[in-house]
Amino acid sequence: MRSAPVSRFFAEAMRRPGLVKGALCHGLWILTPYPELLKGRKVTCHTVVMADILNCGVEVLVQNTDGGGKGPTKVVVDNDLVTGFSKHEALPFIEAIAGILAGRKG
Repeated sequence: MRSAPVSRFFAEAMRRPGLVKGALCHGLWILTPYPELLKGRKVTCHTVVMADILNCGVEVLVQNTDGGGKGPTKVVVDNDLVTGFSKHEALPFIEAIAGILAGRKG
């Protein structure tokens, strides 16, 4: 899977800390062939891919949900990487990326 063009493209982007990256829902799955690029990062992702993402050494952030239990945080910003739980978080996901870009100078 490391040879898949999309995996190589995202992996190269992850190696560039000045470039803002984003992965929504299942998006982080394409980086699982490169666990070293995710290790130690704070993220969120859909529960369907969470086991694979956790195996990359990430910290999946969780928050209390209305039901009193624990659930994934909806959007997580870790420096240059923005992740979102599902398609329902598309707007706050985009707003988080825009906020990072707006805060940059030059």
